[in-house]
Amino acid sequence: MTSQLVPPPEPTIDPSTPNIHQWPALGLTLFTEFITPAEETTMITAFDSSSSQQTPHTNNKKRTRISQHFGYHFDYTTFGASSSHFTPLPEYISSILPRLPIPIEHERIPDQFTVQYYPPGAGIPPHVDTHSMFGEALYSLSFGGDVPMVFRVAGRNEARKMRLPKRSLADAQDTVAGGGNACGGEKKGEESEEEEHPAWELMLPRRSLLVMTGPARYGYTHGIKARKTDVVGGKAVLRQGRYSITMRTVRRGDEIRCDCGYPGVCDARIREEMERAEGRKGDVFGDGNGDVTVGK
Repeated sequence: MTSQLVPPPEPTIDPSTPNIHQWPALGLTLFTEFITPAEETTMITAFDSSSSQQTPHTNNKKRTRISQHFGYHFDYTTFGASSSHFTPLPEYISSILPRLPIPIEHERIPDQFTVQYYPPGAGIPPHVDTHSMFGEALYSLSFGGDVPMVFRVAGRNEARKMRLPKRSLADAQDTVAGGGNACGGEKKGEESEEEEHPAWELMLPRRSLLVMTGPARYGYTHGIKARKTDVVGGKAVLRQGRYSITMRTVRRGDEIRCDCGYPGVCDARIREEMERAEGRKGDVFGDGNGDVTVGK
C-alpha cells in the first residue's frame, strides 16, 4: 500500500531571516543556501577524487549509493559508531562546523560524519535514526541536487519491525555504545505495506541544511522515494545525483540513554524490554543448577 501524501505543514519564516524555515512543533528546521556554490563545488570535487575512501552499496546488484566516513565511522551492523575506526575530517567539513546551529543546550558539535552520493533515482528506505547512541540534533546537508524527503509519524509497523530478532544486535564489539538494538540509523529495509499515518514531502534544495530534533528526530520516519522524476511546481523534473553529509554527535558512557516520548521506536526502551523478557525467561526455566525458580 502506498503512503497517502498530504500537503506539508506550513513553516514559520521570520522576514528578517527568510532562508530559515522552521516547524517548531516538529523540531524541524531547514536552512536554505547554508553553503555557497563555491563550497558545493569543492565538496563534490573532494568526494569524487577520493575513490580509495569510498564504500559502494548495492541492492540486487544495482548501486544505490557511495559512502565515505569521517570522524568516528558509522557502523551499519549496530547503527552506532565505531570506537576504533576514526578518520580525520577533510577541510570542507571542518570549515562549516563553526557555522552549525546547535539547537540543544550543552550538546557538543557533531563528531560522526557520513558523506554519501546517491545516483539519480536512488532512494533511502524510511527509518528512524538510533536514539540512544547519538545526540538529539541530527544534521543533513544536501548538495549537488534537490530532492524531496518524506516524513511520517512512526506507528505500529515500525515498532513491530524494531522488535524482530534480526534487528537485535546486543553486545556489539566495535561500537562506542557497546551494542544495542539497530533501531534506525541508516538501516536497510523496505517501506511498510501497511501505512498508519499520512506522509508528506519536504523539498530539500541543494546547498540546504536540515536539522531534526524532538518529534522529527525521535518519532517520525524519514526517507526518500526511489524514482527518476519529482513533481516540482506541478511539473515532472528529472532527479539529479545528490550528495549529502549526515552529521551526528556520538554519545559515550553514561550519556547513552533516551527518555523520549516514542517508546515504540526507541532502541533504549526496546533494549529494556528485551532485558526484562530475558529475566522472566530465567525465572521460569531455571538458575543453571537444575532448579526451576519462579520469581527469583
